[in-house]
Amino acid sequence: MKAKSFIIVCLSLFYIQFVYASEKPVCWIHRHGTDWHSGHPNAVPNVTSDGDDVNLSCDSLINDVDVVIRDQFGNVIHHSTQTIGPNETTIYVPSIDGEGEKSTIDLYYDRRHLSGYFEE
Repeated sequence: MKAKSFIIVCLSLFYIQFVYASEKPVCWIHRHGTDWHSGHPNAVPNVTSDGDDVNLSCDSLINDVDVVIRDQFGNVIHHSTQTIGPNETTIYVPSIDGEGEKSTIDLYYDRRHLSGYFEE
């Protein structure tokens, strides 16, 4: 009886690990009157978050993308210039002692400004 209970608990923990460790997509919001739906439809990058990793990819190659990640207080916790393409680009953005949790992401490229927020 104890062995069955132990196996059920272990399987439950194994399942929960995969549910909470899955990548979460970034939700884009419309910013500053730019129509990011116009032009090439694949020029909007896919951004997902998996723990401390932020993954960026796009069907088209986009050079010189300024990536700005802010915490819940609006402080910049990451700023870099990346080339985003079909091969996934991973940025490591650790949270600092429970504070500095990443909250929003801004991408600046080709006179565009995309802004999104990380789902919790």
